[in-house]
Amino acid sequence: MKGFVINKQKGLFKVKDYENGELVNCTLRGRLFKQLENKKSLVVVGDEVEYQPVYGGKGVITEIIPRKSKLSRKGAGKKGRHQEQIIAANIDYALLVFSVEDPPYKLNLIERYIVSAEAGNIEPIICFTKIDLAGDDNYKKDVSHLEDRGYKVFKTSSVTKKGIETLKGELGNRKTVLAGSSGVGKSTLVNLLLEEEIAKTNNVSNSHYKGKHTTTSSTVYELPFGGILIDVPGMREFGIINDSAGIEKTFADIVEIAQNCKFSDCSHTHEPGCAVKAAVDSGEIDERRYLNFLKLMQE
Repeated sequence: MKGFVINKQKGLFKVKDYENGELVNCTLRGRLFKQLENKKSLVVVGDEVEYQPVYGGKGVITEIIPRKSKLSRKGAGKKGRHQEQIIAANIDYALLVFSVEDPPYKLNLIERYIVSAEAGNIEPIICFTKIDLAGDDNYKKDVSHLEDRGYKVFKTSSVTKKGIETLKGELGNRKTVLAGSSGVGKSTLVNLLLEEEIAKTNNVSNSHYKGKHTTTSSTVYELPFGGILIDVPGMREFGIINDSAGIEKTFADIVEIAQNCKFSDCSHTHEPGCAVKAAVDSGEIDERRYLNFLKLMQE
């Protein structure tokens, strides 16, 4: 039988069956359990698995199907900062949430999130909240640039409910991971998507809701219009896992211009004949994006 993991906790995994939608509490087969000791990311939320039913309505995971996509971050501490920690797999979308104001978004954080999503083969979609507070021309300019680069951008307000139905239409029957800093209205957005006040803005869980599965690593919501939404704590601090491919995809316009630099090993900081710096000076490349590109390439 086949399903996907919606919850993991201390060697126990809750699997949602693809055929009948039932939730099955599973353990790992012996050989997989041994691998888990050395590989903490062996099974993560979103993983597709094959399992065998056993007595008492439980199951045993016998196979982990290769991942189509993954969302990673750097491990904690000095030892972990160069190690990849996979936190979700087989995700269709990374819903990146930023508020227009209170607190205002930072373009460098948006692009950091995008790099992490694209490095794991996940399509990033950007959601701006609190658009009723918008008054900065930079916001409109940034939205325009993001859309010109092919990203889907949703503009929402919890006050007027603008943009919520459009966002629901995009997320239906998809597996989406939610990312956003504290205070951007993430919990309020979740409640609007669920059409019920489930995600508490004060982080007090409402455990009676059967569509919410909480662990120390993630909260998985089953959306009423189809699909799941995975809220992973600590995702405000993305760490780039030595993946230049994600950076090059996110900054494809800069990479293309860099091909015209005088020197093939140009660092785009001080060399004569640097096409990238010339594009920044002329306004073709936003200086904020240029500085963020340099910072990410140096990590």
